[in-house]
Amino acid sequence: MINLTTVDNFLPKTEFNKIHSNIPFLEWAPNDLNIPNVNHIWYSYGPLSPQDFSMFAKALEKKFNKKIISCKLNSWTWVNTKEPRPHIDYVKNKCEYQLIVYIRSDEKISGGTAFYSQNEKGLNEIDIHIGFKENRAILFKSKDCLHSPLLWNSKSQTGRYSAIFQLVIEDL
Repeated sequence: MINLTTVDNFLPKTEFNKIHSNIPFLEWAPNDLNIPNVNHIWYSYGPLSPQDFSMFAKALEKKFNKKIISCKLNSWTWVNTKEPRPHIDYVKNKCEYQLIVYIRSDEKISGGTAFYSQNEKGLNEIDIHIGFKENRAILFKSKDCLHSPLLWNSKSQTGRYSAIFQLVIEDL
């Protein structure tokens, strides 16, 4: 069973607008993040500055009532992969939860995230689709959670800009 929660208007409007305006101009690197045995699916810029990380940590406490114990990875990301790449990022005691915060995309192309289950033949099927909306946050338990960006039906070159976090968290 997929354990996830979404929240819209995750960051305060002023801070979000500043990030939204600046994110396309970061210096994107293609080799910072990868998934073993999967072709490259995103570009990254990270880790976040301590000030930006703190802003996300405060929003996580306020919107999800969760406190960060540790953070294995955090980064700004830009993805424009057309082929779905379902994967699991779980690492015990290092990546128990993931937080994705959508920053910028073309909302008409979906640009969200698919969460998959496997059918009786072992094939991945979309179980849950979270559509892209600016300043939407998705918090989900990493273990056994197949997920992938959803840009496969897009002809747009915009892609999706997000902030991602691989976390160990606790309830407040």
